[in-house]
Amino acid sequence: MRDRVFRDPVHGLIELRGDDRPIAELLETRAMQRLRRIRQMGLAWLVYPGAEHSRFSHALGALHIAQRVSRQLRLEPDLALHVKVAALCHDVGHGPFSHAWEHVFPGADHEAWGGRIVGEDAELRAALEALAPGLADALAGFWTKQYQPAFVRKLVSSQLDVDRLDYLLRDGHYSGAGYATYDLDWILHALAVEEVRVGADDPRDLVIDYRRGMYAVEQYLFARSYMYAQVYHHKTVRAAEWMLIKVFERYAQLARGGAEPPGLPAAAQLARGGALAVDDYLRLHDTSVTAALDAWAGRGFGPAAADPVLADLAGRLVDRRLFKTFDLGDDPRVVERVRDAATGVAEARFGSAASSYLAIDTTRQVGYAAADDEELHVVDHPRYGAVTLGRLLEDMPLGQPLATIRLICAPELVDDLRPVVEAALGRPRGRR
Repeated sequence: MRDRVFRDPVHGLIELRGDDRPIAELLETRAMQRLRRIRQMGLAWLVYPGAEHSRFSHALGALHIAQRVSRQLRLEPDLALHVKVAALCHDVGHGPFSHAWEHVFPGADHEAWGGRIVGEDAELRAALEALAPGLADALAGFWTKQYQPAFVRKLVSSQLDVDRLDYLLRDGHYSGAGYATYDLDWILHALAVEEVRVGADDPRDLVIDYRRGMYAVEQYLFARSYMYAQVYHHKTVRAAEWMLIKVFERYAQLARGGAEPPGLPAAAQLARGGALAVDDYLRLHDTSVTAALDAWAGRGFGPAAADPVLADLAGRLVDRRLFKTFDLGDDPRVVERVRDAATGVAEARFGSAASSYLAIDTTRQVGYAAADDEELHVVDHPRYGAVTLGRLLEDMPLGQPLATIRLICAPELVDDLRPVVEAALGRPRGRR
């Protein structure tokens, strides 16, 4: 088996040599190749034209960081293999346009599907077992959060894991946003494993040396905060994502009545609450959904969808005639003052289809919020000694999530909604 070397714009050369060489066989499976057809940043490319990179390239980047951290921590060979393979396969369960998809369709959670694909897809499971007997079952523990030792699982699923460490750098690079820079080398240099979990069956945990690495970790957290505020939650990105949600909602409504247009039979099955086989789920990706959108909008080789609302919504999205937004601030009480009046305006224009052209969007700019089983420790702190990272950040802006609430609407509604929004806010507010 030959070495595999990939040129990567973020990490340079990503190499599968020596003991890592057999991992390359996983890349050739259908489940992994499907990730080439799912964009990492959803619809952000409608705003940031360079952001068309795939979850496949991100998977390679996560694998590369897993290789580096395995060497840094001197993990035992079997644990190192588990971390690398889990990093490579961690996104295998994502559906098309990931988060919009999960918002609408029941049973579409990507974590659950990741576990199912690893367990049920014969080709991927055979490739995993060829790497090491029992690897597929061991890998499933990363999705069910049952994998032990826990500190190894945190390398793949925590607030400071190989997934996040790669996607921040990668999304910043491809979007062109300059916010996503942080010192990856020094974070990895500051990572260690120490016995700090007092009373636990396994006291070992991932730790960050305060004197070595805390500034680099803070830089990473600031970078993540900026990327959420300026890129992931950009007003036009959110408008596009809500348009796709509205398309999916309309399609699901039609499917439940047996009136859906052709193009996505697996989605219709999910919408009706039916069970879906792994083989059918793997047919779902951005490319298949984009082809369906083109067809429903009448941009394909056949007629548009018979339902005029679905055809209209799909056409707007395909042609980038995007919804507009009003910033409502961060006070939930404003939403209550806006909702009924805005709905009335939409009903006057769109009748019974009003809900397809209006949305209240609440985004939370992520601070630092780790579940107990994802928490990391900081050691050698001058005041606390060993302390959880979450506790250390409690009183810092980095630890506090910020909410942004927006009214999202079809452009035809803007003039009538502006006075509604201004009245609710108690001051003039221009469209954003």
